Amino acid sequence: MLTKTGIVLDQVEINRRIKEKNLKNWELECYQSFRDNILDKEHPYPCYFAVEAEKKGLSRYIFVQSTTEDELLRLRDGLYEYIKTYRNIGKRTTLVTFFKPPKEVVYAEYYKGQFWKVLQFLMEHDPEPWPRDIPTDPNHPKWEYCFGGEPIFVVCRAPIYHARKSRYTSNGLEITFQPRGTLDDITGDTPRGQQVREMIRARLKQYDAIPPHPDIGDYGAPDKREWKQYILPDTNEESVMRCPLKKEHSR
Repeated sequence: MLTKTGIVLDQVEINRRIKEKNLKNWELECYQSFRDNILDKEHPYPCYFAVEAEKKGLSRYIFVQSTTEDELLRLRDGLYEYIKTYRNIGKRTTLVTFFKPPKEVVYAEYYKGQFWKVLQFLMEHDPEPWPRDIPTDPNHPKWEYCFGGEPIFVVCRAPIYHARKSRYTSNGLEITFQPRGTLDDITGDTPRGQQVREMIRARLKQYDAIPPHPDIGDYGAPDKREWKQYILPDTNEESVMRCPLKKEHSR
């Protein structure tokens, strides 16, 4: 039986902690900034699913103090609990992880390194084997990040963005984990899926100060790679050419 860790928080628990002043200052700032950004009516956030999840209380949250081994093992346990219970939350649920902002001034490479370190660690400490139907080679068009036996779409947001405002957050690193099962009814080969993608891309053009990155595309498209979309460059002239995840740890 899966043990509840107490690491994964919902809006009720977040609000209770805010009322009782049990959130650390950085946790409160990260959460409020995220919520204000996602629910901004004047500048609608492009990802319709993120907005709906937040509105309906389907988002879940984990606060991560650092990227030390103990903290990342704690994140691993929370993510595993979420992956094993997300189907009981709601169809469009998502998990948002907030990392404590660094005290010193850091640059883009710091956040990129932090992001890939987290994904690599989780992959190496996954309690379950890699799904048999997902290729282990990141350069295969059908590859996607997996954890706890589930394929997951990962989105990184960080303070490093200027033109790509949809990926910007004013605080520290933010990683969203969206199980593929929350989107399996609106894949790119369905009319509903195509309609949703057109809507999101139209909103993205209005929101960002730059056109969508060339690496953006539908899962499984022969010329696209999932991992390139996880942490996008701030310009369209750049691209992540090699997947930083070490394949030998993909089972």
